[in-house]
Formats: sequence, C-alpha cells, structure tokens
Amino acid sequence: MSSPRSRSKTKVAFGNRNPRSIERDFSTPAPVQKEKTPRTLTIADKLAKFSQPILEQAGNNRTAAKGAMNVAILIWNASIGGEEKIKEAKAKLNALPGSSVEQVDELVTTMIARKEELYPGENALITNFVLKFNHRTGATFNVSAVNVNPEGLSNTDLSDIIKPSL
Repeated sequence: MSSPRSRSKTKVAFGNRNPRSIERDFSTPAPVQKEKTPRTLTIADKLAKFSQPILEQAGNNRTAAKGAMNVAILIWNASIGGEEKIKEAKAKLNALPGSSVEQVDELVTTMIARKEELYPGENALITNFVLKFNHRTGATFNVSAVNVNPEGLSNTDLSDIIKPSL
C-alpha cells in the first residue's frame, strides 16, 4: 500500500505524476450510440398518456393530480371489466361531490373511447400506483398491473393433459 511519501516513487497509475496519453480526441464530440430496438411503452407510459385530459384539468395541484389518476385508473379498469364494471365506476363517480350524471357519462364514454383508440388490446388491470413529486427530479410515476388475459393462454379442454386420480 502506498503512502504520501512513497507515492511519487511508484510507477503505477496512482503514484506516477507524469501525464498519461489519452485515446480519444476531445475536439470532436463523442460518438452517439444508437438504440438497436425502439423502447416499448410501459404500462406507466400508457396510463400517463391515457389520463392526460384528466390530468390537464387538475393543473399543478398535487392532490388534484393524484385524484385525477385515481379517476383515470377507475375508468381504465372498468373498460377492461365490461359493462357491469362501467356501471359501478359511474356510480362511484356520481357519488363524488360536485358531479352530475351528464358529466360522468360524458367523461366515462370519452375516456373508454380514448383507451380503445390508443391501446385496443391492452388488458392489464391497474392494481396500485405511486405518484411522487420532488423539486429536483420532478414527478415520478410507478404502476403495478396484472394482465388478465396474457397472450398464449386460452380456455381449452385440458382433459387430455390433466388426468383425474382414482
């Protein structure tokens, strides 16, 4: 191990005071590596784009933004669940203070149409989300989701695979 007294006598990288040559010419910018495949959208990206009209109404209020995300997730999950879930979502939204039946119907129908337009085959139910605000890094958005109909699975007769035991 080197000490401050013996560091100037060593001939390795940390003790040698002579400048080392560099391999790259810094007068030209560093080459940019291109991504070979485009980045696929995550469920958080999809949900953020889907909920953009509702988030715009919330403005810069953090509490309103979290409430807007709750409304967007309620409508997202209801669109996957079918007509019964849509009726339940409308009932929940009608119970909110200051809401009218016409506003809720218009909001739900436009947002379901928006989901079908943006992501027609998406069947991921949103189970949880975390929306954090930080003055240095800005907003961070994490989403937990469950795919209710993953690709490759189907309802088929499995009697040839599963044998009942006698």
